[in-house]
Amino acid sequence: MIDYRQLVENSIEKCQSSAADLRVAAGKTANTAAKNSFEQAAKELEACAQKCRMALKQLS
Repeated sequence: MIDYRQLVENSIEKCQSSAADLRVAAGKTANTAAKNSFEQAAKELEACAQKCRMALKQLS
C-alpha cells in the first residue's frame, strides 16, 4: 500500500505539471480573457502545491 506522503507528493507533481500545461495553453491563445484565466489557474495550482509541501513539512 502506498504511503499517504507519497500520495501527496504525487499530487504535488500533478499540480505542477498541470500548472505548466496551463501556462503553455496561455501562451498559445490569442484570447486575452482565456489567457488570463489559464495563468490564474496555474498560479492557484502552484499555491495549492506549496500548501501541500508546507503540510508535509509540518508532519516531519
